[in-house]
Amino acid sequence: MRIVPLIGDVLLAIALTGCATPRMAPVQMPARPGQLKLCAGAPAAPSGNLASNPNYVEFAVDVIDSTGAPTTGLAQSDFVATENDRPIPIAYFRAEQGRPPVSIGILVDKSGSMVTKLPVVSSSVDALLSKLDPCDEVFLFAFGMDPILVEDFTTDHTLISQRMSLVGASGQTPFYDGVQQGVARLDAGHYPDRAIIIFTDDLSSLDNASKRAIRGDVVSSALNSQNRFFVVGVGKRDATAYPISIGAYSLTFGSAPNGVGAEDLEKFATDLGGEFFLITAEPDENAPKVSTRERNVSGYSPFPHQYAPLAADPGQVQQFAASVASQIDRHYTIGLITSGPPASTAGQISIKLANHPSARTTVHPIKLPPSTPSH
Repeated sequence: MRIVPLIGDVLLAIALTGCATPRMAPVQMPARPGQLKLCAGAPAAPSGNLASNPNYVEFAVDVIDSTGAPTTGLAQSDFVATENDRPIPIAYFRAEQGRPPVSIGILVDKSGSMVTKLPVVSSSVDALLSKLDPCDEVFLFAFGMDPILVEDFTTDHTLISQRMSLVGASGQTPFYDGVQQGVARLDAGHYPDRAIIIFTDDLSSLDNASKRAIRGDVVSSALNSQNRFFVVGVGKRDATAYPISIGAYSLTFGSAPNGVGAEDLEKFATDLGGEFFLITAEPDENAPKVSTRERNVSGYSPFPHQYAPLAADPGQVQQFAASVASQIDRHYTIGLITSGPPASTAGQISIKLANHPSARTTVHPIKLPPSTPSH
């Protein structure tokens, strides 16, 4: 039996129930939606004969070198496509001149264990926003026991940053519910290229409170969505997950939960067909303390505890932002005629470089608009 981990989960749930961050204002929906200036220009489309073929599929293809930088200047002849390990011709190829705009969902875990980690999330979000295209639309969703759409789709990236600063942490982690809701919201995006970035720490085997979704549901819907997924773990890898301290009159679970479940998160990212990043953070004793009012076995603590918020190496934060921004870019568009409808050939297509063994190729299906039958 998993007695020790199970006890740890219970202790953490008790410790974090009712956590609050008085220094952070409660998040309210904005009085009016943020500015949304979409780009009207669409990338070039394939010929009508291709677009109307029910077996035609398109892929966004990115080539990343060993340093994490995109590889540009490639031609159609540099790529090889296969279906069920059999070569098939490339029917359409386009090297993008400036990437198409992207719809992006930023999902932030606001459960109690994130109380010391939200400053790292804020700085990471700021770094990423600074590298996006002005046409990219972004929404911010904070998930927890009371999930909230902090800011709906907007091209005002400064507003997203400001709204992120208002997110506080409390309660348990309905992780699968939150991710499922975020994927559903991204369906309303205005661009065909879409990405979701999830910030969390995974201190309770990823999920301890979902009521609507299970892992299989989330993975299945994510793979079917054709979105790109980036899972970002935040925390101190070797920190104690379930710290315990003894109070004067009762057992109190009070130390800051600074750890991060990197292995669980990396496995989840792999299941989604996505990318995992770990932002390692340490307590910043010089920063203003984060105040929390905790719960112990006899009730709520009458005195708020104060913890040092975590801080990450700025270089690591910038590296994360640059890597995500480069992978969001669509550098090449490749179209293929498969042996059957796209749904029946999912997972059977491979696109790789022919003569660049050190480069990494990432391939994502593009959601095409419904074809119009020709008369």
